Amino acid sequence: MDNSSGNVTDVTKRLAEALPDFLPDWTRARLYLVSGQGPWWAAASAMRVPRTRGGLPAGTLRRISEYIERELSNSISLHDLASMAGLSDCHFARAFKQSTGMPPHRYLMNRRVERATMLIQGTNRSLSQIALEAGFHDQSHFSRLIVRATGQTPRELRRESFEPNDRKAQTGVVA
Repeated sequence: MDNSSGNVTDVTKRLAEALPDFLPDWTRARLYLVSGQGPWWAAASAMRVPRTRGGLPAGTLRRISEYIERELSNSISLHDLASMAGLSDCHFARAFKQSTGMPPHRYLMNRRVERATMLIQGTNRSLSQIALEAGFHDQSHFSRLIVRATGQTPRELRRESFEPNDRKAQTGVVA
């Protein structure tokens, strides 16, 4: 067959455009196409990498994020989140991780740490009250996660937030 005929080139281009939909590994598909070294090389190399499929739909992810924000101080189970999405627990956990880049529990803990850090730096409430408001049931767990995220204990964060700026400038050290 003559590769220079318009008919063969058109068929080859259409085949090359269809391959990403059928082959899960685009790298192998590209190597397969390149190995023939036909005139379709330019068309095959100019193709876009296919969009990753899976994850949660944007609306579902938004609803779940809003629910987490609203109920952050309460106990939130994986089963509750999965039922909101209409998925099994395992399928939801995989889809959530694919959408956000982290498992649901880590996302929840990150949100709790962010809320607690904001409350520590912006209010005079007691640290135990902040821990409960952020959804931590154990103050040592609260402190451990704050230290891991910020490198400071909750008390040090509080002291740094409310220490007068001129004292910081004079000493150069946060007490």
